[in-house]
Amino acid sequence: MLAFDLAWVWSKAGYKVTGLSHAQLDITQPDQVRQALEQHRPDVVVNTPGIGVDTCELEPEKGLQIHTWAAANVARQCQRAGAVCVYLSTCGLFGDEVRFHSEYDPVELKIRYARSKYLGEQASFQQCARTFVIRPGWLFGGTMKHQRNFVYQRFLEASQKPLLTSAADKFGCPTFTRHLAGKMREVVESEEYGLYHLTNSGSASRYEYVKFIVESFGLDTPVEPVDSSSFPRAAAVPDCEMLDNLNVRFLGLDPMEPWQEAVQRYVADLKKQGLVKAG
Repeated sequence: MLAFDLAWVWSKAGYKVTGLSHAQLDITQPDQVRQALEQHRPDVVVNTPGIGVDTCELEPEKGLQIHTWAAANVARQCQRAGAVCVYLSTCGLFGDEVRFHSEYDPVELKIRYARSKYLGEQASFQQCARTFVIRPGWLFGGTMKHQRNFVYQRFLEASQKPLLTSAADKFGCPTFTRHLAGKMREVVESEEYGLYHLTNSGSASRYEYVKFIVESFGLDTPVEPVDSSSFPRAAAVPDCEMLDNLNVRFLGLDPMEPWQEAVQRYVADLKKQGLVKAG
């Protein structure tokens, strides 16, 4: 989903973008990564692959292989090739205290997914001097074919069910992948390597997020707030994934627009394309 919008946004900005599928490149294999960089000779490599939170909890070795071992592979080859390395991390590194967390707050690694991602951050920094680590918010965007397109999936759900329920005790920063891709480009072009939180402005509970999505589509399906225990899962994800984009401010870049405006912009775009029909 993010890779799709990265390719679209960066291409419009004049970059030649090569997006390699898993079938074309297995980043867990050092030789394949080296050969890919020798073939394409990129200036910037963005490491976007990952596996799901619950999958990581059930298959911890797989999480470490893809989020940590492979991160080291990519960063090491970027260093050798003279390319910039950009590693996509996660917002789920800070535990349950409901407040905004900056790049300077200590991490609290509650689940195996968070641990593998954090170790991937460290590996990227260790293996490549020109590294950016990006921690994004709760992502939405891409196309309707992307299974993790949270906004479109809630539209489908609200169109088919008489009532939705959503967790009122989980908090984060909804973030439009198109906006994230654009801000990533600004950060990378600064050449000020390091760690950056990148989210749309503001925060919400899952319940507030879902309710706003349904209303943005013009649907009148009611949304009921519930406790997250109503949605049992393998990984006990943190209650709070709210990120303060402190280093963006220090860098002098403008913040991304409020998440509500981003959702409305995305919904309007779907309607304009005739991809969804709602009130």
